[in-house]
Amino acid sequence: MRRRSPLLGLFLIADVVISVLAMGFYSSSWNFDSDLIFKHLLFLDGYDFLSNPIDFLLLAILRLTLVVVAVVLITFHYDNVATTMFMPMLGVATFCYSYTLIKFLAFSENSEMLYYPGVWFSVTWSVLAAVLFALVWYFILTAHEFDYQRLVSQRFAAANANSSVESAAERGSSDSISEHLVDASPKRISTLDHIFALLRYCQYHWFWFALGFVFLVIYAVARVFIPKYTGLVITNIVKKAGVESLVHSVLIMAALTMVSTFFGGLRGGCFDYATALVNRQVRLDLFRSLVHQEIGFFDTTKSGEMVSRLTSDCQTMSSTVSTNLNVFMRNGVMLVGAMAFMFVMSWRLSLVTFIAIPLVGFITKWYGAYYDKLSEKTQTTIADANQIAEEVLSTMRTVRSFACERREADRFENKLGDTLRMNRKKAIAYMGYSWNTEFCDNAILVAVLFYGGHLVMSNMMTTEQLITFLLYQLQLGENLYNIGYVMTGLMECVGASRKVFEYMLRDPEIANDGKREPPLEGEIKFENVYFTYPSRPNNIVLKGLDLTIQAGQTTALVGPSGGGKSSIVALIQHFYEPDKGTITIDGVNVKDISHMYYHHKIAMVAQEPVLYNGSVRYNILYGCDWATEADMLRAAQTANVHNFVMELEKGYDTDCGEKGVQMSGGQKQRIAIARALVRNPVVLILDEATSALDAESEALVQEALNRCARERTVLIVAHRLSTIEKADQIAVINKGSLVQTGNHAELMKDENGLYYSLVSKQLLASKIKGGSK
Repeated sequence: MRRRSPLLGLFLIADVVISVLAMGFYSSSWNFDSDLIFKHLLFLDGYDFLSNPIDFLLLAILRLTLVVVAVVLITFHYDNVATTMFMPMLGVATFCYSYTLIKFLAFSENSEMLYYPGVWFSVTWSVLAAVLFALVWYFILTAHEFDYQRLVSQRFAAANANSSVESAAERGSSDSISEHLVDASPKRISTLDHIFALLRYCQYHWFWFALGFVFLVIYAVARVFIPKYTGLVITNIVKKAGVESLVHSVLIMAALTMVSTFFGGLRGGCFDYATALVNRQVRLDLFRSLVHQEIGFFDTTKSGEMVSRLTSDCQTMSSTVSTNLNVFMRNGVMLVGAMAFMFVMSWRLSLVTFIAIPLVGFITKWYGAYYDKLSEKTQTTIADANQIAEEVLSTMRTVRSFACERREADRFENKLGDTLRMNRKKAIAYMGYSWNTEFCDNAILVAVLFYGGHLVMSNMMTTEQLITFLLYQLQLGENLYNIGYVMTGLMECVGASRKVFEYMLRDPEIANDGKREPPLEGEIKFENVYFTYPSRPNNIVLKGLDLTIQAGQTTALVGPSGGGKSSIVALIQHFYEPDKGTITIDGVNVKDISHMYYHHKIAMVAQEPVLYNGSVRYNILYGCDWATEADMLRAAQTANVHNFVMELEKGYDTDCGEKGVQMSGGQKQRIAIARALVRNPVVLILDEATSALDAESEALVQEALNRCARERTVLIVAHRLSTIEKADQIAVINKGSLVQTGNHAELMKDENGLYYSLVSKQLLASKIKGGSK
């Protein structure tokens, strides 16, 4: 604030001083006369609205008072004073501007006053001061508030951080995770930055926009001349100027109409195609950003919300920005042309129109900001509804088995009700906006008719000029209305784009930017690894884990549920990074290895394998564009896939269905094994790969697993004794720590160990189950 105080003080002093000194030039001479100042200040000749400039000083005092009051309140730390009052103060600036033009028109009633230097000084400075007042309020006063709030927020965050660290120390984990104390809430990007970001997408397809703009200029220029010749036609009819003159005017007007119609169609086609290109680019960029995010992002972000951003939000963004760019440029060109003709016909009458333009702009700004918030909330409710729809439709078997069809329909209806309520608010806001803009348009028209009639009767304007001016006035009103509609549309677009850009500009917390491609044998080491999930930062999953998985051997991870076995698998796959410690494979940190290379060397078969809606061939070769047909057949035979596939009507071209619904559990499991084996991985991870299968399917899958486990490192996560007892090494994980290690025989010797307890319980359960039969 101190650095900006001189500028603020300079503006306030200059505002009052210039307003006072300008009164000394209210004569036809350029000589300064101080007596004129006292004459106007003391009302020696009385007050006359048409000649006394003291109004400009009163406007300056009003601006000074408001700024001083705001500075005092900010100094005493009244929260958000300048920010909250910005829109009302923008209204004050608009009032100062409009009143200044009204006063200038009042002065112009006495044509002699137009030669007073003081009139031009007062009017010019008053208009400039109105603009500076708004800029001072925004860039100095609100900026100071932001600085103060940022300081308070930093102190508050620091206090929270210290408190969190102390709590972590009390839990015995002071070495753990200060990273999670950082506030992850995204910074809200300004509306202007959003609009520029949206427009940058248009520049990628500049050719079609440029071509459309050329057609648009031709269209707009033709449209600009139509009111002129329409007015000429009306004048010829009223004055009965003759058929020849009438026909000439009508033919020109018809030719202009044909030109505008033809090039208007070309313009529309270019912009529509450009819209499709923008939509494609936005969706592609968003999808690319999403698929490169770390797995922790997907743990905390709903899939329905992401789908909603990819579909409805991207469509709203692209169509709205392209359409509004088209409308804005078209009406902008026509607006400039109409203003030029209007000024040529009567600058006085033109000022009447421009008095209200800032008022319309202020209303548009106010409603636009409100509409932006409503649009963002609306898109959020749409995303919530899409989340429910995606969740229910993808789990219809569960819904049907619990007879929850009506329940889910009601839940979806409730979310649609939220969307409807937001749309109702938007409709009410738009209704108010329409009322205000319509009122302003009609008020301007009445003012133009009244003042224009005055000018005609005063011989300052002809009847023909007034008729043509009114036609341009109507076109100008339409142009301003359309530009206001563009601003409202852009606010809706900004509301829809906030989450899209938040996702698009988000940097993954795990970069996957390793470059090394070392030869791998498969020895994996965990050294003093601490780990917490990003979605549960206060729940420490692994605590100082030290574990070595020998190359070429089979290692089994066992332990109670929730002990950290699946977390170890996720860390090996580099889905997450440890909070502390290192994970290496053959001595190389996994984060330093090339992402593509690493996942060609490590493959996993999960308990619930995911198959995509494609052929068996597509699913086996997924992600292996380099693999040949022979590689696929070899992997399929090893995984016991080939025999059952060849019995299918289309063989390897058989469609697996969405999420593999066309295949049985055992078939999906074997296809997943083939998909892992086609990579010829150095490390094969089996995460409960047979736990959900029946006896026959388990035997087939287990045979495939035994065959593919030769000559590679195998990591098994399982509970069944039959699956783990033949492992070369068994690591017992409990509460995030390694509590036992050895083979089955060695671990069974320790009767007080956790492994012995787990095996005993499993054997006892088997005996009870067998006895009950």
